[in-house]
Amino acid sequence: MEFLYSTKNIVLRDLDTVYEALFLRTVTGFEVFIEEHFIAIVSGREKLGKRRVSVRMNATSAGALMDILLQGDAYMTWLPFAKTEKRAQIYLKDGKPFSELSDGDRSMIRSITIIRNAIAHRSSHAAQEFSRVVIGSQHLLPTEKTPAGFLRSQVRTGPTRNRFEIYAGELARIAMALC
Repeated sequence: MEFLYSTKNIVLRDLDTVYEALFLRTVTGFEVFIEEHFIAIVSGREKLGKRRVSVRMNATSAGALMDILLQGDAYMTWLPFAKTEKRAQIYLKDGKPFSELSDGDRSMIRSITIIRNAIAHRSSHAAQEFSRVVIGSQHLLPTEKTPAGFLRSQVRTGPTRNRFEIYAGELARIAMALC
């Protein structure tokens, strides 16, 4: 897509849309992973070792378990990650493994959630949070101060990568840490 943009085969708006869509798909995939992993642990389908994870309740059926977890809602919300941690504290002893993330991982998920909200909601509040928390006092070009521009921007560490690649890699690493 970057090549298509550089050769003027697509316009910037299209490139931005691709980055935003890929980011939303990546974050949604992470949320799906959290939900499936959580349900597998609580249902007993996934064992992480008795010392590490202990379920605080037993449901008689998969349907009953889902009724209990949903608590009358149509779906469960996993981000902001504090919602996941709160749910884990209720159903898992000490909230493990969801309570074991480092503060750095929690901060990374918070930034990713704020970027997702700025893309998905397009509200003034979401834009202000993106500016305040994600952009902060970083010295960026004006084109890098939008969610898509920020995700496209290059980071000069090791092999040059853009922020989208870094965030996608961090979500994958955090998912592995939860297993």
